[in-house]
Amino acid sequence: MFFFAVPLCLCGERGFELTLESSKTSVRHVPGYFQRLVSVWMRHYVVYTNEIWTNAFPTLFEPLIFIMAVGWGLAAAVGNIGGFDYLTFITPAQIMMSAVYTSAFETSYGTYFRLEVDHHYDSMVATPVGPTEVFWGELLFTGTKGVFYSAIMLGVLSFFHVLHSPLALLVPLVGFFTAIAFGSLGFFANRLVKNISQFNYFVSGVISPLILFSGTLFPIEKLPAVLQAMAYVLPLYHFVHLSRMLTTGVIAPDLPVSLVYVLIVPFILGFFAVRCMKPKLIK
Repeated sequence: MFFFAVPLCLCGERGFELTLESSKTSVRHVPGYFQRLVSVWMRHYVVYTNEIWTNAFPTLFEPLIFIMAVGWGLAAAVGNIGGFDYLTFITPAQIMMSAVYTSAFETSYGTYFRLEVDHHYDSMVATPVGPTEVFWGELLFTGTKGVFYSAIMLGVLSFFHVLHSPLALLVPLVGFFTAIAFGSLGFFANRLVKNISQFNYFVSGVISPLILFSGTLFPIEKLPAVLQAMAYVLPLYHFVHLSRMLTTGVIAPDLPVSLVYVLIVPFILGFFAVRCMKPKLIK
């Protein structure tokens, strides 16, 4: 029995080792957090660039038509503001509005369709990508679009001789943070709406007032004191204010406040927006 037991024991140990080796080789590598974010970004990039001109047309065309109509039409009546003509005054606001429109509509209507209609997110979370990476990846892609549209608007408007400082080249970076902030607001709206028609409240009740009362068409100093204070803390004011400093070269005393606001507030909004959206995906 001993002579039979020894080979059997040896074979058993060898078989156990082979089992361990095969189990080690069958373990799949899970991508890191950054890789998962990039994969979500790439998914949106590929889909968006398939119809890039169709998607880009309204975002670029509307602010451009607006600035030509209002900038040329009202410029003669308004005159100079802060030592610059009216067209120069509204230029940075129009550049930021291109980032606002692309981000707000991307994460409101676009996210709603991907979540509730096409169920793209369901297949995404079936991979190692989790809900946090899904929504942060989307916000980062939205920020990339903000850079892209801000750069194009900057290039087009440069032909109107409204850029008075080389610092204007930094404006697309402000567009990135603007898109993150308003993309986050789109997520908040997505969390609250019950159907797609309710996004009308978001567009008319949130986006439009923010655009009108954030120093885009006139200085907030023209507003009553209470509204001035409110405008100063609105999500859009400091993005426009910082962009105006960069395009004109006139640095305001509150530059540090605007810098801190632009660099920090979008990610605070993004953090809470992603937390709000996760329950809609994890049901």
